[in-house]
Parts: sequence; C-alpha cells; structure tokens
Amino acid sequence: MRFLITLTILSFLMTSCSRTNPLFQTDNQLKISDPSFASFSNVAEPVLKPGDKITLSIWGHEELSIGSVNSSFSSNKATGKWLTVNKEGEVNLPQLGTVKVSGLTTNEVSYTLQEKYGKTLKDPIINVKVLNHTVTVLGEVNEPGIYNIDNEKMTLIQLIGLSKGLSPYAKNDQIEVIRTVNNKTQKLNVNLRDLTGLSEKNIFLQPDDIIYVAPESTKVSDTNLQKASIVASILTGLAVIYSVIIK
Repeated sequence: MRFLITLTILSFLMTSCSRTNPLFQTDNQLKISDPSFASFSNVAEPVLKPGDKITLSIWGHEELSIGSVNSSFSSNKATGKWLTVNKEGEVNLPQLGTVKVSGLTTNEVSYTLQEKYGKTLKDPIINVKVLNHTVTVLGEVNEPGIYNIDNEKMTLIQLIGLSKGLSPYAKNDQIEVIRTVNNKTQKLNVNLRDLTGLSEKNIFLQPDDIIYVAPESTKVSDTNLQKASIVASILTGLAVIYSVIIK
C-alpha cells in the first residue's frame, strides 16, 4: 500500500511540473536600446477620446464647474459629477455649448476653454482632469488590479509601490510592460534586479498599459509540493481506512 501511495504522488508531481506558457506572447519585443523605447521613456499627456470622463474646474466660478476640485460639494468621482466625451468627441459645457475635445491633451483642452471662457470671464483659471484613464498590473505583486493614473506622471516603480510591492515569488528581472503604439502591441521587458540604469528602466506609464510580473519557477515547485502534500494526506487517510476494514 505504501508503494501505491508513493507511486501515485510521483505520478502527480510528474504531470504537474509541466511548463506553462507565458501569459503574454508577442514577436514585437523591445529592448531599452531600441529606438522605439522612446515611446516608453517619454512622458505623454493623456489624450482625450470618446467615452472619457472628465471634470472641469473654473476657479471662482463653481456655477460653471463640473466635478470641481475647488469645491467640497463636488470634488470626487463617486458623486457622478463629470462630463462624458460623446462619440463625436464633444462635451456640452455651461455657456459654451458643445466643444470638440477628442484628440487633445488635457492641457490643450484647458487652454482652449480658457480662451473661450475668457470672452466673458476675466482671466479664467481652468483645470481639466480625466477620471477613467487606468493601467492594469497582473502577476506577482501583492495587490494586482486596475489603478487610476488621472493626469499624474506615474512611473513603473510608483505603480509597483501602489500595488504593495512585489510578491516573494516575483521574477524581478522579467517585468513586462505591454503597450499599444500605432495599433501595434509592443512588449518591453524590464530588469529591476540590476540597478544599473535604473532611471531609464523606471519608465513612465500611459493609459491602458498592462504590467505583468512573471513568477519564479520555484512557485510552480512549491505549489506542486503543496498539492502533493494534500494528495498524500488523502491517500494516507484512505490507507488507514482500508487497513481497518480488512482486519
């Protein structure tokens, strides 16, 4: 009976230790030395597109502000006070009516609105903020999920910090940043194990980026050992029951 238990466990381990394919695969992999790396290392302002949710703050004019950051009565996303860019790329604003904003950065929208509102307001100070621009982090971090980047300049290191750091099984020399550039998906492998050139590796993230932290192979081994331990416990229990029955 012991031989049967041992044979079963060994069989289980052999079938469980097969290698798994990477989560993301693409032939379009970049290196830091590639010219296309500039799209990852440069800071890019959010560009508005249909479906985006934005807030508008006009300093000193709360009656014209929507989701204003200047007022405690309308300062957060939970209140539902925002503007949605329609399929034509426009938003409907107080006093101005429909204004085209799609394809513009938040700063460009602010400048445009300052010029338009400046015809009736004296030196308006306007702030536009995007609420729904996010990045996704998956794999071996302590809190994987979707994180808002708003208008802030978020780096890879900052995102790892927001996700409560790397897990003990994280393969920190294989952190993947997946991004769509000109309708083509590109993947950049970042090695954070080597501190050389950290400033170059600490890239700026853009909306819809996906960050994947691969697991070390030891995680698979540890998981298989845990499974084997459970199987061994079950088989041992069955063996005890069997020995009691045949007595």
